[in-house]
Amino acid sequence: MKFLGLLLLAMSLTFGICACENDNNDDKKVSIEVLKAFEQKFPQAVQVDWDIEGKYCIAEFRGTVPDIPELTLEDVPAGTLFEYEAWFDLGANWRMTVVDIPYKVLPQAVKTGFAAGNYGAWRVEDTNVIQRNGQDNVYVIEVEQGNIERYLYFNSKGELTQEKKTNNDYREFL
Repeated sequence: MKFLGLLLLAMSLTFGICACENDNNDDKKVSIEVLKAFEQKFPQAVQVDWDIEGKYCIAEFRGTVPDIPELTLEDVPAGTLFEYEAWFDLGANWRMTVVDIPYKVLPQAVKTGFAAGNYGAWRVEDTNVIQRNGQDNVYVIEVEQGNIERYLYFNSKGELTQEKKTNNDYREFL
């Protein structure tokens, strides 16, 4: 009887863990071609979670320091993991990557452009870099003052190219 009780306990724990592991099962819909393209581009990726939105497969994951020469990464401790979001189309073509980065690693030109602008005194909430194939990186600085938020888009020269009140996602850069 004791054995049966332990067996039932083990089975319930196993079922509970499996049921919570991947609630949306979107990774089963991601094609082998997309998975291969992702693994080739991001071999360092860990904690990968897939979503499918329309004609895009989006991988959210953690990875090592991004390979972006203009970032100032000297002060980033070895082994630091960054949050990534990689977008692939259904044909397994990489379209863009959004990397959540600390403000301090932004290119100096972007920090200078931000500080000299209308929002330089606002509190920085978040910073991202958007990478696209063959195009200049876009640096996004989310700022807030009280209940007001703004999303500021800079090119690598530190020029403010766009300002938004909201930011649902970065589809416009696809």
